[in-house]
Amino acid sequence: MCFFFFPDMLRYNLEWYEAHFAPANGGEPKPVRGEISPEYARLKAWQVNRIAKLLPDLRIILTLRHPIERTWSQVLLESGYLKGRDVRKVSSIDFMRQVEQARNRLSSDYYRTIKIWSRAFGRDALHIDFFDRIRDDPEMYINDVLRHIGGTTPWVLPAKLMKTKVHATNKLVQHKREIPEVVQWYIADQLLKPTERLNELLEGRVSNWVDEMRAIRGKARLSWRIMRELNRTVVSAPERLAYEAYHAVLDLRFWWRWRHFQSLYVADTDHRGMN
Repeated sequence: MCFFFFPDMLRYNLEWYEAHFAPANGGEPKPVRGEISPEYARLKAWQVNRIAKLLPDLRIILTLRHPIERTWSQVLLESGYLKGRDVRKVSSIDFMRQVEQARNRLSSDYYRTIKIWSRAFGRDALHIDFFDRIRDDPEMYINDVLRHIGGTTPWVLPAKLMKTKVHATNKLVQHKREIPEVVQWYIADQLLKPTERLNELLEGRVSNWVDEMRAIRGKARLSWRIMRELNRTVVSAPERLAYEAYHAVLDLRFWWRWRHFQSLYVADTDHRGMN
């Protein structure tokens, strides 16, 4: 639902959000309930801190995909499916412009996401796993998640679910497009340092990502470097400024909304806790 990220939060109160987790039969709520919202990885620290104040007992699951694969998947979705274009006809510079957008950069900066959510909820509240495990060992992946959130284990994953892909990019985009070498280099150049910090944080668990991205980044050509600077200083600049201006206004609106939530819900929770 992305309630804490999208404008629904500006229109509805917390009761509207909580109603989505109510059981269909009108009985007692299930002890474990949740949502899947990839956009929450892009929230700022002050927003996550307010979520923690409002819902301090949340358990967070973060599934990491190879940064280049994740970024390319999002770029294909935005360039093709969302814009109604044939991705086979999109130029490399257009792809690079999509890569440079804040929503792409922030979504792939896993180090930033982990630090923000860990500081707000405590490191033990986060369960970190990898996208590859969904493919290679889905049952173990699910059971590790269930243990983290307090669900019953072991759970046998139905065979039909193992073969079902939901919102697969290649089906939504329709046309196959391999990542251009220059775009692959551009993503590696942009995300290598955040991935190196992530590897240190996770004690070497993504060292293969770092090695691969270093190798790709080392293949730089002069023409690629020129395209990178052109994209960052000229092509992407107007869109970046527009994004920052839009989100400055939106953040102000969210800030006032959070003040309203705090007066309504946090104060009420504190009062009930004292009683």
